[in-house]
Amino acid sequence: MDNLDDPRISSYRPQRRLLIPAPPGPRPRLSRARREQRERADARDSRLHLVGLTKAGIIVMGLLLAAVVVMAAMALTSHV
Repeated sequence: MDNLDDPRISSYRPQRRLLIPAPPGPRPRLSRARREQRERADARDSRLHLVGLTKAGIIVMGLLLAAVVVMAAMALTSHV
């Protein structure tokens, strides 16, 4: 356990970060790979949105599918 009376611990002060403003001018362009990745993500999000699924909905549907598979396996093994 640390000794809280140790002067090195009791005098510790976290360093403050200086906020440096952004350089003037336009932001640098994203690389081609980053732009393509963002476009693919936007297209995927729009497809899922059209279907009416959000990320939470996908998770819930996956859990329901897993539950149905487990119940079907239990039903098949209990009737044999």
